[in-house]
Amino acid sequence: MDQQTVKKLTAEQKEKLISDLSFPWGKADLMCDGRRITLEVRRSSKGMTYRVCTFVDGVFEYKWAQGATPVPEQKFLRKSVRPNVSPVKRKELEKKFGKRWVQKDKFINGAVTLYLPDWSSGKAAINHLCKVCDSVELAEKTEARTAFVTE
Repeated sequence: MDQQTVKKLTAEQKEKLISDLSFPWGKADLMCDGRRITLEVRRSSKGMTYRVCTFVDGVFEYKWAQGATPVPEQKFLRKSVRPNVSPVKRKELEKKFGKRWVQKDKFINGAVTLYLPDWSSGKAAINHLCKVCDSVELAEKTEARTAFVTE
């Protein structure tokens, strides 16, 4: 990318976005590397908590969550790597079968990678986008409205 097309958020813009995303139903529209990223505060399915949800060009597709198939949209999402076997279960298997056997087993040493659309806070989401994207700027109001129009 050219130096002219690379734009980053200022500290004031970041603080305003973080403030906007600290209240229920808050929303922020950004242009990140030419893609429109919408961050919305929504109620979590686990009760009375709120999470910041990420939408790329107005949508989230579940195929992006699978870590086995890489897609460009995954860079905007939260990466979660979970081991196949918990540390407690691993210790039990080491006692039962021995450390060498456990070290050679691919499933026990493997992990599952997921890309999740939710964040614990607006600060975490904004910082992640600033870290992984070359260009991050506020979306213009007209860009935000026209992205939802389908013809």
